[in-house]
Amino acid sequence: MEYMKTKIGIKQVVISLVVVTLVGSFIVGQLPKETRIESYLPDNGTGCTYDLVKYIPPQDYIFKSVDAEGNVTGYITLTEGKGYGGILLVEIEWTPDGTILSISVPQQQEGDAWWDKLKTHEFFEQYVGRQFNTGLLLGEDIDAVSGATISSNGVALGVYEGRALVAAELGEPYPAPVETVKFGLGEILLVTGLLMAVVFRTMAVFQKRKWLRYITLGLGLVVLGFWLSRPLSLTNIAAWLIGSPPNMANNLFLYILVIGVVGLALLTGKNFYCFWLCPFAAVQEVTHRIGGQIGLRPKPKVYRFLRNIRYLLLWATLVMVFWFTNPSLSVFEPWGTLFSQVGTYDQWLLLIVTITFGFFIFSPWCFYLCPVGAFMDVVLKIRKGGIGLWNRLRNPAEKKLAGDKT
Repeated sequence: MEYMKTKIGIKQVVISLVVVTLVGSFIVGQLPKETRIESYLPDNGTGCTYDLVKYIPPQDYIFKSVDAEGNVTGYITLTEGKGYGGILLVEIEWTPDGTILSISVPQQQEGDAWWDKLKTHEFFEQYVGRQFNTGLLLGEDIDAVSGATISSNGVALGVYEGRALVAAELGEPYPAPVETVKFGLGEILLVTGLLMAVVFRTMAVFQKRKWLRYITLGLGLVVLGFWLSRPLSLTNIAAWLIGSPPNMANNLFLYILVIGVVGLALLTGKNFYCFWLCPFAAVQEVTHRIGGQIGLRPKPKVYRFLRNIRYLLLWATLVMVFWFTNPSLSVFEPWGTLFSQVGTYDQWLLLIVTITFGFFIFSPWCFYLCPVGAFMDVVLKIRKGGIGLWNRLRNPAEKKLAGDKT
């Protein structure tokens, strides 16, 4: 009995420390940061000076370049966009009549591997030479980069903001592009997959047919994995937690995925994503079946220890994300490298190691390392604890009985 009390006490201390460190890092991340925006202005080498024309909080600026005689030689806009990893800063150099001379992103959180994809496909070069009053609409005038569409959208949003600042300064306000929410085939298939998972797992007539789960896993593998390369990532969740969700008009898919998976867990108390729709879970099940004859099973104590590694990774990652207000710090999951074929050396190494272990151990990433799985477990535990607290508050007798037992 004494041992159980000690164990419960240690668990409560650990949970308290986790909450305190997460809240503390979040507060630090929200503190005002001194940013000298002038440091991003280019050195034109002509002796011109930059004067701030207008500032729109939180981070939209337009400067004019003025020569020694006081003539305006051009404009610089620094505006915000929202990419895969959060806020990015788009810098555009304009001529005096509003033609784009150059475009760069001096501040971004997308990750080098993803960002290099935009550079390789010469995404930025498409803007050069275009005037503010001509078409700059992504998907029509500007081609997005396949596999980096969220980053492409983030840059495009910054361009729209910069164009608006220049147009207003030149006295020719340009109407903002009408953003329509895109509900296409990908969104339809995602909703279908979630509904199928709910039906197959909750309706008694389907619960005994275990093979039905492979239908939703196959759908997730094809759609979320190889086609769109958009499984549920800790980066998606972290962006919401720090208050920087992606632009809804261009990222309805992620809204459905994050809100749908987390919302269903809170409503039903079940995780309909992990082992049901996750494409990397499907990959691991395939590898395990191939190597099923040499399957290894850790002992119960070892299993419980390994399971807790997920929570440690989740906590450490969120502390860094909150502290630096940078969701891209959570980009380490191996599925991104597998499905996008883009990654750093260490990400490729992690993928190879995970796949290799998958031949010998059932779903090693899902069970022992996945931060998304750990986050979903936390969501379910919070739901269970909240319901229990609500019931005790509604029933004082039950509350008193619970107190007597402790």
